Amino acid sequence: MSSTPEHDEAEVAEELRRLGGQVETLQAEVRRLTSTSLPPADPGWADERRDGTVSYAWLSALEAPVRRTPQVPRLLLEGLFLAACAVAAGIAELDPVAIAAVMAGAWVLVALIEWTASQVDRRRERMLVAPPYVPPAPPPADPSWFVPPVEHTLLDNAESTDSVTGVTRLPPAPDDAEAELEATMERRSAD
Repeated sequence: MSSTPEHDEAEVAEELRRLGGQVETLQAEVRRLTSTSLPPADPGWADERRDGTVSYAWLSALEAPVRRTPQVPRLLLEGLFLAACAVAAGIAELDPVAIAAVMAGAWVLVALIEWTASQVDRRRERMLVAPPYVPPAPPPADPSWFVPPVEHTLLDNAESTDSVTGVTRLPPAPDDAEAELEATMERRSAD
């Protein structure tokens, strides 16, 4: 089967047309995919900001890691305990009624252990969901702390057994001190 050069050229041209069609299809698909935009990212969640710096704000939105305690396979341990009680009662050659009583006691003990464990789990969940402790309101402020100091005098009203109180004067402000000093000096010089 010999092929002529015109035949080979026709096959190559046909393949090129087919490849051209596939390229056009792929280009249209790429244009379609790039034209649909993704929803805008939340600010703070983007890895890179517009100015080129990297933002780690999304780390604060993560929950804190929780340390997990190793879980004891309670069901396996309880089953082994019940089996050990049955074997021990059989080895002790107890009556069937006594074996039943031992097994009933062991079952009650296992039930109490399960109940206690479920109560602990519930309490732990309640503590995680409970609102934080808020201390009671502080006692109201004692108004005597905000009263200006007073001076007891007995000279003004000698007839009364109650002492008369007067509010003490505070020293004058620095600007007023100079004016008061000048007024005092003028009074003294006038006398």
